[in-house]
Amino acid sequence: MKIAIVGAGCSAVLLCKELARQGHDAAVSEITVYETTGHFGPGLPYGQATTTPEFILNMATSTLGTDVEHAYGFLKWLKAQPGCETTDLNDYVSRRQMGQYLAKELELARHTLARFNIRLRTLAQTVIDVKAEHPGYTVTTAQGDERFDNVVLAVGHLKKQTPYPDLAHYYANPYHDLERLKTQVRPGATVGILGTKLTAVDMALMLSGLGAGHVAIYSNSGRIPLVRGAVLDNPVGTQRRLPERVSISGFLNSFRRMRSFSAEYKGLFAPLEPLERLQREIQAAAHVRDWQIWLDATKTWIDEFWTRLDNVQKRRFQRKYQGLWMSYRHPMPLDNALKLEALIKAGRVSIHRGYKATRADAQGNILIDLSGQTLSVDYAIDATGFAGNLARLDSPLIENLLDRGLIRQNSHGGIAINPTTHLIDGQRGVYAIGPLTQGSLFYVSAIERLAVHARNLVTHLMTNNSRVQPSLSSLQQ
Repeated sequence: MKIAIVGAGCSAVLLCKELARQGHDAAVSEITVYETTGHFGPGLPYGQATTTPEFILNMATSTLGTDVEHAYGFLKWLKAQPGCETTDLNDYVSRRQMGQYLAKELELARHTLARFNIRLRTLAQTVIDVKAEHPGYTVTTAQGDERFDNVVLAVGHLKKQTPYPDLAHYYANPYHDLERLKTQVRPGATVGILGTKLTAVDMALMLSGLGAGHVAIYSNSGRIPLVRGAVLDNPVGTQRRLPERVSISGFLNSFRRMRSFSAEYKGLFAPLEPLERLQREIQAAAHVRDWQIWLDATKTWIDEFWTRLDNVQKRRFQRKYQGLWMSYRHPMPLDNALKLEALIKAGRVSIHRGYKATRADAQGNILIDLSGQTLSVDYAIDATGFAGNLARLDSPLIENLLDRGLIRQNSHGGIAINPTTHLIDGQRGVYAIGPLTQGSLFYVSAIERLAVHARNLVTHLMTNNSRVQPSLSSLQQ
């Protein structure tokens, strides 16, 4: 059996590790990983060209790793590195170090696969199309076509189309455009950032370090992420089962019954100004925050909870609660919070609610319409991430797959897949994993969840191929 994996970031690493764990039980002969950049392992969030040394992980080192059963893989690897000073469970390190770890994990998977006579090929090529054949699938790049029994789309964070192609100072994809941003933003410039979550914080800190005069961060709510409290080695008393009622109100009632937020009630829910809220958060982050432990524990059942919600509830969540969820469930590290506080106090960063629109005037100036005021900025950045609309992606591959009907969009965004097996709807041998499956699944970027998704996908792939027609490799013999 020949398998193609399109994309070589975190998801691909996890797939290769899982194939190394299960692949010897099936007739896998070859795995081919395609990656446009030629860098295999880091992907966009952890790559050299798409991060800076100052970008730190938003999770403590002790909570990260590529194994489903063990969360300390990354911390163990860090401690083995020459000159490493990371020993604390609560350390937050550079994203680039995670990229180095993932590249190493891919090489370890290559060696394990080789012991089972499974070849792992890594090709620095751009996949532009996938066509269904009988049997198998043809993967097309500029270098030619190749046939495979199965294909996995693990393309990671693809670029969005820019709504302002004629504005040189508008950046629809800040991580993809990072090098351009770093060279183009002038010292003393005013920069606007759409979105107030973790990406916006990263960009604001980076731009201030580059000498931007003022950075305005804005969204509808103006709510920035909360701050991560201390991490426990073995948290206890957390809920690891679904709420009794699978609905938004059922989830909220379950959270309220925990009463784990009582001591912080005012800071969590009161309508405070951004700086006051941030300062309360910084004070609270010095301690273990029980409600964060509870929310973290939802990772074990949140995918099942999402798939069981009806469509009305899903639409309601995406319309009213998604931004609030991101603020609470994905807090920022204390180091970033302290830096952001200092910049706000110095008047170099401001946070605004009531975002209405971004527009350009007749002279090409960028204007930001907010409730009650309009900002004029020299540069504008969209830090809202991928919203799930496949038609807005700047990807010839996705466009071709949509045109030929190989994929379709889920009604809640992303590629429509079976959430248990990751098989793309209507296909017999094409799978998807990672950010483009958000809609069918809930969490599609966190390493700990991607490891589970990779296991589910590979388990189905192996089982499915033991029941179908002979593989291409056997037919070619």
